[in-house]
Amino acid sequence: MQIKQISLYGTNKKRRDVKFETSKLNIITGASKKGKTSLLDIIDYSLGSKECDVAAGHIRNSVGWFSTLFQFDNSQVFIARKAPALGAKSSVECMLLVGDEIKIPEPNEIKSNTTIDSATKFLSSKLGMPDYDTEVSDGQSRSSISLSFKHSKFFLFQSQDEIANKKVLFHRQSEQFIPQTIKDVLPYFLGAADDDRFSKMEKLRGLKRERTVKVKELKEIDSLKGNGLSKGFSLLAEAAQIGLYNGPTFNLSDEQLVAQFKKLSIWRPEDICEQTENAPAISRLESEYRVLKEQKSIVNNMLKEAEDYERAISGFESQEREQGLRLETLNLFQKLETSESPAKRAIQESLNKLSESLLKTTRAKPRLNSRIEELKGKRSEIAKSIKKAQNMLTEYQKKDEELGKLQTLNLQKAKVVGKVSLYLDGIDWNKDTTLLEKQIEELNERIKDLETALDPELLIEKLDSQLNLIGRDMSRWAKELKLEHSDCPIKLDLKRLTVVAETPDGKVPLYQMGSGENWVGYHLVTYIALAKWFNNMNRPVPKFVLFDQPTQVYFPTDIDVTGNIEEIEVDEDRQAVKKMFKWLYDLIEKEFEGNFQIIVTDHADIDEPWFQECVRDKKWRGEEALIPLSWIE
Repeated sequence: MQIKQISLYGTNKKRRDVKFETSKLNIITGASKKGKTSLLDIIDYSLGSKECDVAAGHIRNSVGWFSTLFQFDNSQVFIARKAPALGAKSSVECMLLVGDEIKIPEPNEIKSNTTIDSATKFLSSKLGMPDYDTEVSDGQSRSSISLSFKHSKFFLFQSQDEIANKKVLFHRQSEQFIPQTIKDVLPYFLGAADDDRFSKMEKLRGLKRERTVKVKELKEIDSLKGNGLSKGFSLLAEAAQIGLYNGPTFNLSDEQLVAQFKKLSIWRPEDICEQTENAPAISRLESEYRVLKEQKSIVNNMLKEAEDYERAISGFESQEREQGLRLETLNLFQKLETSESPAKRAIQESLNKLSESLLKTTRAKPRLNSRIEELKGKRSEIAKSIKKAQNMLTEYQKKDEELGKLQTLNLQKAKVVGKVSLYLDGIDWNKDTTLLEKQIEELNERIKDLETALDPELLIEKLDSQLNLIGRDMSRWAKELKLEHSDCPIKLDLKRLTVVAETPDGKVPLYQMGSGENWVGYHLVTYIALAKWFNNMNRPVPKFVLFDQPTQVYFPTDIDVTGNIEEIEVDEDRQAVKKMFKWLYDLIEKEFEGNFQIIVTDHADIDEPWFQECVRDKKWRGEEALIPLSWIE
């Protein structure tokens, strides 16, 4: 799988094509801000990235569909993906075409006929990726990963901010969770983990489950056979302890023990239906008790009010008598008899009313006293009824407690009887377990074979061996590019996802290796070495890589006009740039036998025939760019 063409479909119903040569070095050269970097993002978007990373601006504003034409050995695959709508990060609308030689659709022919997920699944299948889940060690909290084509993209792209990064080696490595994903999937892509490893792991888990069932069955039989009569005597003693059995618990023959157990096995719990009969009576008594308590409370309140009223009347009567005595003491009656006056009439009238009120009070008091005595009698009767109800409830509660104890004892007896029944069911000590033991033995052999084949230590050894072989190419090419520490063995460190140099003083990681030109060089060396391994081992990884701006560490940012390497001030740096591109140019024939594609987007423009031969499209300078000026205008 290599890249044949990138096509942009403008919102103006026009199409812009950028064509590439397969199995060759392809260079897109141009000035800054001409769209070179967007080529990587366009290919990535066509291959199913979750978000469209094409930078905002002229491209996003003028393009309605992004597409890539992929070349396989004997066929082509065209994938077009709709640009995200305003405010959206991506689109699932996709057009997929497959054929021997595809005619690129015209702008009026582009339309969605599938989803991007379906398109990437098709690519996974076409590249020959099996259904495979990554392996997760016991005790790890992360989930396994279902491998697909998208995981190979970690080894295809190097963006502008990655290729010169001393701490980030792989594409998207700086994103959350991606480093662990790369560590999980790389063993598969290298071929350290066989394609059928996951199916073997599933088979191993199934055999272990089957063995567990059979071992449990054998243990149950052996438990009965092994304990024999000793277990029977223990059960008999347990039955005697809770009153199920009252005979001797030892010195019994086999036949006597079994006979006793057969008697025990037919035991049934005592009838405790009385408990259910008591329940309605208790409920009724409790209800009556509550009513009586309420009645007593009402009578107490009425009695209190009556007694309060009686005390008030007594106080009023006492006051009236006191007033009458005062009038008599003053002898006002005699003084007022000599003459008729308003004052005399008023005093006389007050005395009459006082006498009348006192008479009424005297008459009411006997009836009130009678009412108080009546309420006291009623309160006494209710108290007796309450006491009676309490006594009856206490009796029922005692019976309930006794029944509860009986129920608990019955439950204990039932458990022992259950054990006895189970013991009797397995009393056949002559049961043949030969077949079961043979089946377990066969399962153990199959499990052992699979565990040997799936041994994680062997996987680690195989992976380490492969990384050492890949490291040979990395070391050789590091010397060719004259990178720092290239006199030492160079290796890919999968645990830390970096390049290391094996020095006498220990491992030197990439971020401790000099300047930016070394970081770029080791990125190129690593990706090319992995690509060669994938290619030689026929792994399901596309046969191309794309490097964006590898010369950025050489060109002064304020002078980039023509891209001519003469703009680089230091002669040694100019030679390094030329050497880097010539190395990439020669790699395809020398190392890949013309079966690999390298795409470089850069502002460098070397005036050499071999370099100019690799330049694709027009040089993007002046009015030339990925997006035609007419589209913007």
